[in-house]
Amino acid sequence: MDISDLPDHPDCDPAADPDGPDRLVLDDQVSLLRAWRHLVGPRDAHRGHSVWLMLIDEHDHPMAGVLEIEHCVDLPEPEQLDSMIAMLRDLLDDVAPGGRVALLRSRPGTHPVDAEDRRFVGGLLAACRRGGLPADLVHLATADRVVPVPPDDLPATA
Repeated sequence: MDISDLPDHPDCDPAADPDGPDRLVLDDQVSLLRAWRHLVGPRDAHRGHSVWLMLIDEHDHPMAGVLEIEHCVDLPEPEQLDSMIAMLRDLLDDVAPGGRVALLRSRPGTHPVDAEDRRFVGGLLAACRRGGLPADLVHLATADRVVPVPPDDLPATA
């Protein structure tokens, strides 16, 4: 599934010119949350541990494709995260200077955002800052919901 699978978006006509004015715009947290809910599904009883990445260009348009990194039970080591962020930064510099990344953590269970989620999200955002990669508010997908993880809830070291 990719961003072109969002036909129900009120501002997006998938049949329209992909460079035209009807292209999906993710310029606020509501539109980003709605996109994540559509892409990963609001409910999935078999949801696993993953990190999802969506690149957004300088005009707030999502770029084609969404990447899911599966089996991310634990936060990767800082060196691994830094390498991933450097690759994403290089990609954006080449194809969409001024772009940014949107990140989502998915995991099984239905409990709300917990300390481990906050640590995980804080580690992702810290890697983005170290690598100079602008990032949107990170979201969490559980078996029964997709929610934003507010930055105010993150550990002070994030």
